[in-house]
Amino acid sequence: MRKIALLLIVGLGVVHFATVIRCEADDVAEEVEEEEEEGGDDDNDEEDKDDVTEVKDENGVLVLNDDNFDMFMEGKDTVLVEFYAPWCGHCKQFASEYEKIALTLKENDPPIPVAKVDATKSSSLGSRFEVSGYPTFKIMKKGEPVEYDGARNEQDIVARVMEVAQPDWKPPPEATLVLTKDNFDEVVNSADIILVEFYAPWCGHCKQLAPEYEKAAKALSQRSPPISLAKVDATQENDIANRFGVSGYPTLKIFRKGKAFDYNGPREKIGNILREDFKFLHTFSSDVAKLLKASPSQVVMVHPEKFRSKYERDSYTLTIKDSTEVSEVQDFFKKHILPLVGHRKQSNDAKRYTKRPLVVVYYGVDFSFDYRKATQFWRSKVLEVAKDFPEYTFAIADEEDYSDELKSLGLSDSGEEVNVGILGDGGKKFAMEPDEFDSEVLRDFIMAFKKGKLKPIVKSQPVPKNNQGPVTVVVGKTFDDIVMDTKKDVLIEFYAPWCGHCKKLEPDYTALGKKYKGEKNLVIAKMDATANDVPHDSYKTEGFPTIYFAPSNSKQSPIKFEGGDRTIEGFSKFLEQHATKLSQSRDEL
Repeated sequence: MRKIALLLIVGLGVVHFATVIRCEADDVAEEVEEEEEEGGDDDNDEEDKDDVTEVKDENGVLVLNDDNFDMFMEGKDTVLVEFYAPWCGHCKQFASEYEKIALTLKENDPPIPVAKVDATKSSSLGSRFEVSGYPTFKIMKKGEPVEYDGARNEQDIVARVMEVAQPDWKPPPEATLVLTKDNFDEVVNSADIILVEFYAPWCGHCKQLAPEYEKAAKALSQRSPPISLAKVDATQENDIANRFGVSGYPTLKIFRKGKAFDYNGPREKIGNILREDFKFLHTFSSDVAKLLKASPSQVVMVHPEKFRSKYERDSYTLTIKDSTEVSEVQDFFKKHILPLVGHRKQSNDAKRYTKRPLVVVYYGVDFSFDYRKATQFWRSKVLEVAKDFPEYTFAIADEEDYSDELKSLGLSDSGEEVNVGILGDGGKKFAMEPDEFDSEVLRDFIMAFKKGKLKPIVKSQPVPKNNQGPVTVVVGKTFDDIVMDTKKDVLIEFYAPWCGHCKKLEPDYTALGKKYKGEKNLVIAKMDATANDVPHDSYKTEGFPTIYFAPSNSKQSPIKFEGGDRTIEGFSKFLEQHATKLSQSRDEL
């Protein structure tokens, strides 16, 4: 039978797929061998596993990771899980609300666990549940994920979780059509195009494919016109399977008006996690392939015309083979996903522009017809410089969309039509002195940054004139002088003025400061993390309050206070355990 090849055209997209091997006799033997090999783990590793599998509690929210996730889910009916990134502003803002949700669901009968996963560290879970933005919420029902796409507030999330937690709740019906001898010919012959999977219930590879196939079916059913995906139990429908030469499982066939073609493409849901941001197309047309200078079984990534330039290629091509690995495809798109100078927006910031250093040129960016020429005029100036610094990421951004960022750079009142900032590693920011913008001015600024001649901009409240209270107030400008002082141990609380937990903690924290006021080499401090920059990556705030102990001899490796005992006694025990400069014992104090 003639094979038909599929050309996939991706408009600035990522194709994520895995090849599914057919279940045949050799596969069974290989799987048995793999299981035997995996069974030989050293028992000495058990002690290390205990640490990573422990489920910690942070203000009522359970902390899960790659190592303890599945173990925790065993036997649980319903669990709410948030996938977050420590640097995500939306996640930080939602942290206190999520803790409220945890408290509310804990009071349910029976209690419903609420958990969170740092998807930047637990990459396996992030990939497994196709997390592409933060925060992402999943309701785990008997170990299976139920998508949550409602409003991001306590009332709506709790209502949805309570609904799913009901004993009689059932997921919506499958989007995948079930074909039998009674309806196969009618459905297949009437469809312009339909993809059919021939499977066996006992086949492990079929089970692995099933959730991806269903996701693709749901997504394609919502397109206009819809495209159907169907499945046939080949062990029950022997006549249909024999008719189309099915000899292994799963076997996928494309039918066009009843005519069958072998499907040799990816078998995991293609690009659906990025459909909101990218356009995915496929074609069987030789004319389109000729236009794109592509061959069958190739993936072509094409940049929008407005982002093309003489300094870069218009498109990039990858040939898909049976041996092609997921990582190869991911690496291909990661390498080419950004044009030389892209358009940074709030909607794509967290997904595309996380790499540092990032050079951002701020002005009135508008690609509509009336303003396109002016937008491209300034962008062309940036392109002339960007081509010579491939180690940096360059982007243009609308000054109104990033007014707060411009303010933090000290450029909101520069008076210039075009402003430039560099977002460096460790949260450091650098601002170009206001000047009439052209390529050479930008080039000089980039060179000064590259040579280490620029001083970072630090967002900071004014330095307190009187800072003699029991709790020392730290601001951005004094962080290094106080917290990073190698002569003293420092306990520092990062708080938000609006945080209820922070307000509740304040009396005890102040009392703690009074208790240790006589200790010359120990500082009890606090910092408003919403109004000041923290110039060191080691002191990450994932919620409020976040408390670190910075030992005098290890400032770059602070110890996070993660105990639930936020009392004077609890803090005192923590300090005595880690302090390097404490002169008095607890009893003496």
